[in-house]
Amino acid sequence: MELRDILKKVVMIGDGGVGKTSLIARYVVNKFDDKYIATIGTKVSRKDIQMIKPNLIINLRLMIWDILGQKEYSKIRSASISGAQALILVGDLSRSETIKSLEEFWLKEVQSVCGRIPMVLVGNKLDIADKSGMAATMLESMGQRLGCPSTLCSAKTGENVEAMFSRLGELLVADLIPTAARGREKAPQTLAEVVDFIIQDFCAQYGDLEKAMLIVQHQFEDAGVDIRKPNKDSVLKAIDGLAKAEELSLTKTVARVNLEERQKMVILSRS
Repeated sequence: MELRDILKKVVMIGDGGVGKTSLIARYVVNKFDDKYIATIGTKVSRKDIQMIKPNLIINLRLMIWDILGQKEYSKIRSASISGAQALILVGDLSRSETIKSLEEFWLKEVQSVCGRIPMVLVGNKLDIADKSGMAATMLESMGQRLGCPSTLCSAKTGENVEAMFSRLGELLVADLIPTAARGREKAPQTLAEVVDFIIQDFCAQYGDLEKAMLIVQHQFEDAGVDIRKPNKDSVLKAIDGLAKAEELSLTKTVARVNLEERQKMVILSRS
């Protein structure tokens, strides 16, 4: 498995009072507050997402910039928007004018600073609005016209909030998937090649080559692996030990995915 750490700046923008701050709070800390608090300037929140793809594990860190929605403060917004790598445009489904302004005002302002970047359109306050109403229809039509995903959600109930951010995450890592797929074309064939690949892969993901090699040596010795002429049973035992080490250095999810992938390679290899 290949491991990638990705950092992306995401800006969330839209008219004042549409629920941008509430959406971020719901997503990052799973909280909601009915009290409206105007964002002064910019607030930045962090959210880490782990995405597991064939032959690839992506640790995606989103730095989510909550941009003030008062249209008069253009200089503050331009400075905050600069360098953005993704965009979330938020409107209030109970106020159609806030949906209309996404394309007429906010999108133009972001593109004037950042050009075209991955984006999603969001209609918030689904808990008090009709999903088949005019505002929702406008949002869907806008998404089709701009060629980007549109989502109806509620910061209050949490409906579709996680899904909306996940969809944006998929857009941000889409260009990494073909690279990983090409890597699968050169998969090792013999058991010796598999062992060589597993050692290299474990060390790369562990991050500290010296410590990683000591762990490999210890696990291979305990499993009775003869590196000159390995057999499948001993190698399978060794990679089980490597997975236990990865549970501590990485996560249980990554360790499990790595173990399953390596077991498959060993079983299918030529002795």
